[in-house]
Amino acid sequence: MIKKPVVLVTEPIADIGIQLLKRSCQVNAPWADQHRFSDDDLQTADAIIVRLVSVDGPMLLAAPNLKVIGRHGVGLDNVDLDAATARGIPVVFTPDANTNAVAEHAVHLMLSLARHALGADRAVRESRFDLRNSLIGIELHGKTLGVVGLGAIGSQVARICLQGFGMRVLAFDPYVTKPASQDTIKLVPSLRELLEQADIVTLHLPLTDETARMINTETLGYMKPSALLVNTARGGIVDSSALAQALIRGQIRGAGIDVFEEVPLPPGHPLLTAPHTFFSAHIASSTTEALEEMSERVARQVLQVLSDERPESVANPEVYERGIMTGHSVIG
Repeated sequence: MIKKPVVLVTEPIADIGIQLLKRSCQVNAPWADQHRFSDDDLQTADAIIVRLVSVDGPMLLAAPNLKVIGRHGVGLDNVDLDAATARGIPVVFTPDANTNAVAEHAVHLMLSLARHALGADRAVRESRFDLRNSLIGIELHGKTLGVVGLGAIGSQVARICLQGFGMRVLAFDPYVTKPASQDTIKLVPSLRELLEQADIVTLHLPLTDETARMINTETLGYMKPSALLVNTARGGIVDSSALAQALIRGQIRGAGIDVFEEVPLPPGHPLLTAPHTFFSAHIASSTTEALEEMSERVARQVLQVLSDERPESVANPEVYERGIMTGHSVIG
């Protein structure tokens, strides 16, 4: 009997992906029994699927049979691509699978800030309807949205705000020369120009050396005192201490944040008590639809690699282009 390849799934994913994998693989999901994966699990794994778990050099060394890494999601900052490439291991991921979920959540954060959602809810629960005069909000219609990063998610946010709210949209993305079929989006040449004009700034870019702490004391100083900041991208793009100080000093109006530099934020962090904030616990992509799409897509691509097929979304395509893949078909 041919031995089935072992796929280690380090964190919960939707069942559609698990069932797809089980057709031709042995699925090892320690979380189903309330356990964290171990070195023994890595030792036997032909494939690994991760969500937020970091895949670094030592982890790869502990997995001698590894042939493919699957990233359930869009960002790749938790995977050491150089180490994987050096081993000839393809890294597959799921771009666009959560585009609409994250875009809708970004707009949700904008609206929650604009209309004092937390304060309004608290006023009802505390029978404080007298607070209504302190909860006067702003409308999105006619405001200027600044989109930093005009990839799939940033473009979808722009589309929603253009068509749904009649907003003016500016975008800064040095890697985009023309918005895809969206002539009403104006590309600006610098981050500073966008920050100086925008009423709401929304971040949609990966965490890299170039973007780390892009929003800091200096760049926050370019924003209008009436502006809102929304981050559903990566926590490390924003200097959280600088943001807290900007909020405390009234340099900007408010911030809606789904992702943080540290998780959880340490007790006493100034951002936790900064005024005019609305937080969510990295749930922008957590919809039934997006989770099922990511689960199915990452599972399908892992199976493609294990079958010696090239998947559609490879983060390190050089393993194919240079012919350095160390794996071989393990699915008959």
